[in-house]
Amino acid sequence: MLARRPVLVASDFDGTLAYLVMDPWGASILPLARRALRDLAVAPGVHVALISGRTASDLVGRVRIGGATYMGNHGVERGHLPRRARAETLTIERAPLPPHFMDLAERLAANVERDIPESWMVVERKLPAVAFHYRSAPDIARAAAHVAAIVDATDTDRQMVWFPGRRALELRPPGAPAKGESMRALIDEHRPAVAFMLGDDRHDTHAFGVLRAARGAGELDGLAIAVAAHPDVLPHVAPHADLVLAGPGDVASFLSGLARRIAASTTPD
Repeated sequence: MLARRPVLVASDFDGTLAYLVMDPWGASILPLARRALRDLAVAPGVHVALISGRTASDLVGRVRIGGATYMGNHGVERGHLPRRARAETLTIERAPLPPHFMDLAERLAANVERDIPESWMVVERKLPAVAFHYRSAPDIARAAAHVAAIVDATDTDRQMVWFPGRRALELRPPGAPAKGESMRALIDEHRPAVAFMLGDDRHDTHAFGVLRAARGAGELDGLAIAVAAHPDVLPHVAPHADLVLAGPGDVASFLSGLARRIAASTTPD
């Protein structure tokens, strides 16, 4: 039975557990998804992990599920919140990276804030990385070009690795852990017989690849599940997945059904 085998449930946040919104700080987890993840986190043999580009402290403050692992900044940050513990008590460990990237990321953030003071420019500090969101800019192409010019003028040696999105640019140090490495670490740690990974963008496809490779090697069973949050990004994500859900509402329903199935299978006959 599913519940009598170790199970790993890993999920992205934005576009997966929460609908995408113009203001990145306005995203919130769907109540049904939170209830389902809470039920899963307390089920015997089930491990719940959230893997997000957000910082771990931001992520745990939005999810607030005890008994879960929080992997922020794609896995640069990691913490486990005990059951019944407050989100603010999460202890975060950070992957070791050269310290000068902390200073570089802060300089990039400060320069963009100084040169683009418009309200639509959202700077997300997740040192040693930084992300610039211009989702509500009146001219997306012009905003992207302006941000790129400031970054080039600041990071003249291109030390940071660029991860451009539809309406954002993320900069990360070379060698920083990404979602693929995070998924591999979770599999190695928990040795699940069954694993699920849910996500909506290109970063998540790396975790999909790890899960599917592990399945192909006979390590586990499971599914890589894409979420159709970005109609124009989905064609790049769906080929790497086993299943496509229409949006966060369907993700919440899937997780709720999974929690019910596990609960039913653990009920004594």
